[in-house]
Amino acid sequence: MNFFEAIISFQNERPDDKFGRLLFNLAFFLAFLGGLILVIVIIINVTSIISRIIFSNPLVGDFELVKIGSAIAIASFFPICHLRKGNVIVDFITSNLNLKKIFFLDAISSFVYGLISCFFTWRMIFGAQDMYNYSEETMLLQFPVWIPFIPVIFSFGLLSLCCLYTFLKEYKNSLDKV
Repeated sequence: MNFFEAIISFQNERPDDKFGRLLFNLAFFLAFLGGLILVIVIIINVTSIISRIIFSNPLVGDFELVKIGSAIAIASFFPICHLRKGNVIVDFITSNLNLKKIFFLDAISSFVYGLISCFFTWRMIFGAQDMYNYSEETMLLQFPVWIPFIPVIFSFGLLSLCCLYTFLKEYKNSLDKV
């Protein structure tokens, strides 16, 4: 299976309802952008290492760019990971339960994860405001620190919506399954 077939098969396993498809498509696009950002981070690293070896002069602020890019990329993968049930699940306790109870426990975990992601979104908004108000900048590049907060806040906001969606879906499944 080549790369494009894998993407097509991945997109075919999306939710049935309109809102779920919208969330899935947004999360997929965000994860794709996160992957592109990681490629850029790798190029920055390789360029800096080669420049350090050949010219004894690394890129100025390379670690700042890697730190910012990595934070944005990692946050961009959270929504699709949750929608695809890609988070780590310890199921040795629930392996002997029936589907109804498993769906109910999954619904509770989605609800709690949603509360946590809402809390992170809320606090990161205030963090970005503080960084903006105090004109916080990186040391070498003097890049405004509040700017990378925006895509991370969007990622956590989308994660909150994905958690709410999966909570409602799994709770409904816990009531329907016997």
